[in-house]
Amino acid sequence: MAKTEDSFEYKLAKEQTIVFIWQSVMQDYEYKTKDMNLFYEQVKDIAPQRADFFINWFKGFTAIADHDFEAAQKLYSSAFENIEKAEEYTGRFVQQGFTLFMYCQQKEKALKIWDYGIKRKMVQPLDDNFFDSFNIKEQFWTQFAPAMFKDKNWATEHAVNDYKKFIGDKIQASIERCDSKKFKSLTKDLNFNSYKIEGVSPLYYAIQFKATLKAGSLAYAEGMVDFRTQQLASSMDFHRVKEDKKQETILTIRHNMKQTYLESGLGQIMFQAYYCKDEEIPEKTAELEKIISYIIENTDDVDDFKVNAGAAMKNTALYLAAEVDDSQTASLLLKKGARDDKPLGFASISFNKKDGTVRKTDIPNTFIYRLISFHSWNTLELYLKDFKKQAEPQMTQVNEKYNITPLVYFIMSTIYSARSEPQFNQSKELADSLLPLFQNAGAKLEQNTAFGTAKQLLGM
Repeated sequence: MAKTEDSFEYKLAKEQTIVFIWQSVMQDYEYKTKDMNLFYEQVKDIAPQRADFFINWFKGFTAIADHDFEAAQKLYSSAFENIEKAEEYTGRFVQQGFTLFMYCQQKEKALKIWDYGIKRKMVQPLDDNFFDSFNIKEQFWTQFAPAMFKDKNWATEHAVNDYKKFIGDKIQASIERCDSKKFKSLTKDLNFNSYKIEGVSPLYYAIQFKATLKAGSLAYAEGMVDFRTQQLASSMDFHRVKEDKKQETILTIRHNMKQTYLESGLGQIMFQAYYCKDEEIPEKTAELEKIISYIIENTDDVDDFKVNAGAAMKNTALYLAAEVDDSQTASLLLKKGARDDKPLGFASISFNKKDGTVRKTDIPNTFIYRLISFHSWNTLELYLKDFKKQAEPQMTQVNEKYNITPLVYFIMSTIYSARSEPQFNQSKELADSLLPLFQNAGAKLEQNTAFGTAKQLLGM
């Protein structure tokens, strides 16, 4: 008669217990409130041959949580000596062990662990250029989330210090530190169109920096989730993978990135390192607005510098302000004489009618179309109210290439793009509020376009 401990059900129960303990340590951080010795005794009981690996790993992880890196290194070394018993947990341990020893400047030990992962085909070999772009401080905090530390203030302070970057360009530094006095003193007699910060003009750089700053730490963290998800997904080969499996993989990546940057608080910490604390945003924004205003006042041609924004599109400072819905900067640029009506490239739009026919045309990349494309409703409202004389010629301007008006494009980008009833109701409310402003600026409800008239589209 078979022994109970040899049965499949018993072995499965033991594995499930190991998984539970692993999650309790690595994900739930129960060492903050519970006696971990009880967990370790369970490991000895249910997995005696793997106990040396698991217990040393768990103890090493909790040593890091106590920011005792000397003890952590010894414990991770002991776990590595027993890694042959790790089975499916090898990949995660290799990532953690490599990162810990690199962070503690023990490169030889780190590479020994990584080489083991290569032999087990769990990680890729490191090429000669790997360490040129490898930032171990950033990598440490993605592997060991600030939330795992028992002393949250200690973790936050050290993570912020690790993420702070050295800025060699003093003008760039004055923008990022939102120091208008320092910026003005550094830029006397400077040609703002010829000077570049990371390839763009100081004005362009300051507008973009302000947009990210104003959005706050939560938006920044969510942006990191999107960016890292796309980055990892684009590096994977999905050619032979079925669509449902591909989507499942991408969802798994997104879930992991949410844990790494959003739920752990790491994204917010990165924002604090690069920008400021959320409560400091109003003060920092006010300083940036002084810098932007100063640049505009001291620039002869605010349209002079352009950057590519896509295959067929280009950006000026004004068009960037439209993209990020910066109404204050847009107003200053328009008053300075920035061109709002010159197409800097184009995009295409098509619409499938109920009768099966397809209508399409191109859209000029001008200021008002850009406002609509990026749903920059605050700046659009300001433009239609305060600059209606400048907007008026564009309200009815159509030709063979651009057979569309701003009002028709606005309707199609809001009401006709709604994918749910709440979204439709919200779009309808927005259209009702802005329609009078469009008309006051010269838009004609009955003007025909490639997609019919605004009146027809609105069902009037």
